Amino acid sequence: MNILILTGSAFGHSHTEAVADKINELIEKPEHTVDHLMLRTLDMPLFGQGKTDDVELLKRKAEDADAIIIGTPNYHTSYSGILKNALDHLSFDEFSMKPVALFCNSGGMRSTDPLTQLRMVIRGVHGMVIPNQISTTDNDFMKNEVGYYEINDDELIERISNMVDMLIDQAYKCIN
Repeated sequence: MNILILTGSAFGHSHTEAVADKINELIEKPEHTVDHLMLRTLDMPLFGQGKTDDVELLKRKAEDADAIIIGTPNYHTSYSGILKNALDHLSFDEFSMKPVALFCNSGGMRSTDPLTQLRMVIRGVHGMVIPNQISTTDNDFMKNEVGYYEINDDELIERISNMVDMLIDQAYKCIN
């Protein structure tokens, strides 16, 4: 099974990317392959302003995925502009009847507002967002010995694992 993780943080080694790293770690391999596209690293023009090889890469990876996981930081109670632009480049072709999981990180107070908005967007392209979602705050993390964020809450890791399991179960139901 092919799983695509999209992260919309503008910053490297972010809390959002730390959650994506934990998700990748929790997905059983080799029966599942994981691609993690950090959208900030892609040459992605504003939608309608042309296409690049990276836009085609995004479209191909999303279309080939059996399930998609989308993560974003909370920017002004919404998802990031980087993610919005990437989603604008995608359509029904990549999402129709495909299971999708969502997660976000808020700096101070925990908020699911970005996830609520993303649910509507994914529903608009006929993706199937699973009920389980993850919302973190900066307090859920610590820095490791090289200064990168890691999740330091076992209960949160268990919730992430449950979300991943639900997504994979849904993907298998869609494939079969």
